[in-house]
Amino acid sequence: MRLNINLASQKYEDVRQFYTRWTAAIAFTAVLTLFLIVLAWINFSSSSSSGQRIKELQAKIATLQQERAAAETVTNLPENHDVTAQKNYWNKQINRRQLSWTQLFNDLQRIMPARAFLSSVHPEMTLDNRLKLTLTIKGDTHGNGLELVQKMEKSERFRGPKITSELVEKDQRSAGQTYKFDIITYYTPAGQTQTRPSAKEGL
Repeated sequence: MRLNINLASQKYEDVRQFYTRWTAAIAFTAVLTLFLIVLAWINFSSSSSSGQRIKELQAKIATLQQERAAAETVTNLPENHDVTAQKNYWNKQINRRQLSWTQLFNDLQRIMPARAFLSSVHPEMTLDNRLKLTLTIKGDTHGNGLELVQKMEKSERFRGPKITSELVEKDQRSAGQTYKFDIITYYTPAGQTQTRPSAKEGL
């Protein structure tokens, strides 16, 4: 009969397996650390590039603002007043020619209340090149004007409508009454960018 007796003072351990696992853990940690370092470097480089790009854009914006201010200074000189006035006049005329009356009448027809009709329309270009309309509407009741304004507010073509005056006229033929409304609104034809009225214009 053969007996195996361990006379060592410490418990037996598999040293080779221990070092293999320890080496694998150290290698994994090293790879993970290297990956994090590379990722941090990429983020730092990207942030640096973005910061440099932002600085370049800010510099270009500042340059354009200076050029614009210089151009406005030259434009506002007394000796250039006549040229500036003519330029503004012809720009307004060009913008007015771009207005399609057929399209405007079709847009109004779609939202015009029953027994109400358009009496007159006066287009005007504002300083910020927006088309402002002054409409005169006539109808049988006081509600015609309010209904039209409500439909304009829901329309994609009209912005900031409001009634500026209301007048009741006597109809001598029918012995009835006709309500006359003056409405101011901003109009954007189809295919153009919608813009909101500015606070300065009060709409």
